[in-house]
Amino acid sequence: MILLDFWFLLLRGLAVTLWISWLALLLAAVIGAVVGIGRTSKWLPVRVLALVYTEFFRSIPTLVQLFFVYFGVTFVFGIEFSPFAAATIALALEGSALMSEVVRGGIQSVSAGQREAARSSGMHAWQVELYVVWPQAIRVMVPPAVGVYVSTLKASALASVIGYVELTKTGLLIRESVRGDATAGLTVLIAVAALYVIVNFAISQFGAAIERRTSFVH
Repeated sequence: MILLDFWFLLLRGLAVTLWISWLALLLAAVIGAVVGIGRTSKWLPVRVLALVYTEFFRSIPTLVQLFFVYFGVTFVFGIEFSPFAAATIALALEGSALMSEVVRGGIQSVSAGQREAARSSGMHAWQVELYVVWPQAIRVMVPPAVGVYVSTLKASALASVIGYVELTKTGLLIRESVRGDATAGLTVLIAVAALYVIVNFAISQFGAAIERRTSFVH
């Protein structure tokens, strides 16, 4: 059976997909947190800049961002990125725009009354954010943050168009190697799809477990 011959390559492709999507999400979480906090700033210019960033990168298709980072940056600025770096940056840009909305929603889910009560009890502004706002906001952020990771992981398949060999590209290369056998080629594509389903389901269940655990923490 063809899967027995190529299982190692498929699993290696899956590992690469998990790595690049996780790295992109890590960058997206850091940038998205900064932008999300900016969305809730008292300063209008900061809110406007954060809003422009979010809407800009959230509105552009992932494939367009990928081409711009890989080809456009080289053409305009003369900076060359490897397929890995280009894919990571493109996924992180889109993911950060999505994460900024997650962070903004989490922060704004904490009522102003709780902030005022904490301040009236003698807490400083940073203590209110650290001990009152963020513990509650994080619980709200978990489900959509998991959704952002799943979306990022699926979008990583687009990295195959610039030659980066992750799970999808691995499957396509294996399919090309058995071009004369249509059944084998279809089997490989089904196996690739099944790996995505299994991983995304596992991530969703992990996120649900975290959500259940944090729901009991007050």
